[in-house]
Amino acid sequence: MKIFLITDIHHGGNTNYPRVGGELYINSFGNALEANIQKLRPVMDSCDLVINLWDLIYNESPDKDTQYYTDAMQLLASKATMRHVLGNHDVWHIDRTDLLNINHEPGSYYDFDFRWYHHIVLDGNRIEHTDPYLIREDQKKWLTKSLNETKFPTLIYLHHPIDDQSMENNYYFKNRPQSSCVSNRGEVRSILEKSEKVVAVFNGHTHFFSAQEVNGIRYITVPSFAENNGEHKPNLQFAIATVSWNRIEFDIQRIV
Repeated sequence: MKIFLITDIHHGGNTNYPRVGGELYINSFGNALEANIQKLRPVMDSCDLVINLWDLIYNESPDKDTQYYTDAMQLLASKATMRHVLGNHDVWHIDRTDLLNINHEPGSYYDFDFRWYHHIVLDGNRIEHTDPYLIREDQKKWLTKSLNETKFPTLIYLHHPIDDQSMENNYYFKNRPQSSCVSNRGEVRSILEKSEKVVAVFNGHTHFFSAQEVNGIRYITVPSFAENNGEHKPNLQFAIATVSWNRIEFDIQRIV
């Protein structure tokens, strides 16, 4: 099974954080998806499953966000089966219910079986903007039940990391590491480990690639599609995971 993974597209206007890179440094290129979708779509179509790990948009206002979100969903349409994860920027101005009405997913967290694997999508977003990112108690109970009931090897997808990767060289989170990962990630990892069924966890959010193995489970952060490559151009990176039972080959690719 080939899985296409893309994250942090931030469709819309270009995003600038003056404190990160200076006044003229564009951190995320909001037109990257539209400008490159004709090159991207054949790669997506060649895979069995497309997972959009989100921050599909960058939050500006309720009206703009809804339009950007709808436009990006149309741009991403693929022949492959596609599933979606909610990111923190997506829910900044738009209610979860409204987002689900556009992407047609059954909930902000859900599971499905596909190609002899169990797939679980988690929602680690905060409720209020000042809250920590968190997998809440009801979702943890649901996660445990989903893992107990499946007979298949399992893949996990969420926007925020649940490993303990270092933010020392990440200019977004170096000075605010509490905003980089799910706060109760150790509890979530314990649930995954006890099941003895989870092969890998895929996430976005931090914009830069990371991979590590913790107690037999691989944790992979997919790099941002729209992040500046350091030369004032979008990275245009995505990933393809080729999965065969408990074996995963992971390849970071870039549109050229």
